[in-house]
Amino acid sequence: MEKCIITVGREFCTGGYDIAEKVAQKLGIKMYDKELITLAAKDSGLSEEAVAASEKQHTHSLLYSLYTMGNELPLGDQVFILQSRIIKQLAEEGPCVILGRCGDYVLRENPNVLRVFIYAPIEYRREYAHSTPWFDGKSEKEIVDEINKTDKKRASYYNYYTQNRWGDAHNYDLAVNAALGQDACVEMILTAAAAKAKACAAPDWRRPARPRRDGVCSARPDQRPEQIIKKRSKRNKWRRRSNKPPPRTSWAP
Repeated sequence: MEKCIITVGREFCTGGYDIAEKVAQKLGIKMYDKELITLAAKDSGLSEEAVAASEKQHTHSLLYSLYTMGNELPLGDQVFILQSRIIKQLAEEGPCVILGRCGDYVLRENPNVLRVFIYAPIEYRREYAHSTPWFDGKSEKEIVDEINKTDKKRASYYNYYTQNRWGDAHNYDLAVNAALGQDACVEMILTAAAAKAKACAAPDWRRPARPRRDGVCSARPDQRPEQIIKKRSKRNKWRRRSNKPPPRTSWAP
């Protein structure tokens, strides 16, 4: 099976770590999660505890920090930049699974990356929490509060450093419902990863060839701008000939 780099974001108590670990084992590649903290600590000279704590601290915005003249970047921003550099280096070394740390955004310019987000209904996440030792002795309310609190922290971290919206399907290639079962999720991710790797391995994969009317294959051009221009031209002609509003074009299939 051809392999690609896989980044995994996940809601709390979805079993996202286990799913990512199984995917890495099936593909025979490494998974990086806490290991990124160790690597960042080694490169920065800080302790792993300091690096882990810095991930929970951020100020107004990363762009604000970068443009603040004469002041050193906050430790949390420095660690994020360092971890981003490490993630890019790991991606250059070969296929791997990156868990969290805004990996999908850090590797956004790498075409050989499958971006996955794992979510689940709150009912499933409550049941999952009861099956783990983290929540032994905690009430149902305490479990739900911890789930919401952790999700909020992850969303805040992601939104702060990427200027995107955490969990928004537009930022990912594949969104997987953990309630379908871990094995089903693993298979879906493996199938998507194989399709991604195959597409990237194809020559000129961004512009797949398609047959013209005369039967000769040619590179597929991006027709969207021309279609928009033609549509606007027709609408303008309609306005000049009649005071009635032009007919609306449906995008429905």
